[in-house]
Amino acid sequence: MNRARLLFGSVVFALGTLLLLDVAGLLDAGRTIGMWWPIVVIAAGILSLTANLRHWVMPVVMIGFGSMLLLRTTEVVDTLAVAGPLFLILLGVLVIFGRGFNRQIGGGTQDRVNSFNLFSGSEIASKSDHFEGGSIGALFGGAEIDLRDAKPAPGAELDVFVAFGGAEIKVPEGWQVVTHGMPIFGGFENVTATESIEPGAPLLDVNATVIFGGLEVKH
Repeated sequence: MNRARLLFGSVVFALGTLLLLDVAGLLDAGRTIGMWWPIVVIAAGILSLTANLRHWVMPVVMIGFGSMLLLRTTEVVDTLAVAGPLFLILLGVLVIFGRGFNRQIGGGTQDRVNSFNLFSGSEIASKSDHFEGGSIGALFGGAEIDLRDAKPAPGAELDVFVAFGGAEIKVPEGWQVVTHGMPIFGGFENVTATESIEPGAPLLDVNATVIFGGLEVKH
């Protein structure tokens, strides 16, 4: 499952459900959203953490900060007085000592690539001889996937979800790339050369959903 697609879709679904219940007079959507919106921050942190355990600092900060906000909005504990200063302190430490703030750089022979970017970016390259595909998600962030040294397996497919961000996929010449999906106030573009494609050429299927963003497939 594409984590960015899961998070964005769940938030939109929940928002629509709450508004519908509000119209039906079953609850106050404004009050409910005001109480429980920090769950989105916590969920984003958890999804980001599970996507890449090596880059755990920012996801843990998001989970902790979201939990403190949730305790405040649900009136369990008034944590707002300390939540703000603690977040600023942690952010300052990360900026001073961190390199490439929550930026993922990967490479190797992995057969599948998975990237979840929230207010961050990633650069991933695969040299797999049996590349199967994977999932790429970018919410208010970006992702660069380099497959120029890889060879696709039969049925290789990339699931790409971009919202308020961008993604770029690089493939070698001679690959046949099929792009399809749903652009919503955004778009995706396949600028790979088609004249060099031979019968039986390696095939990569790119299934993309782009919302207020862009996706480009190129050499």
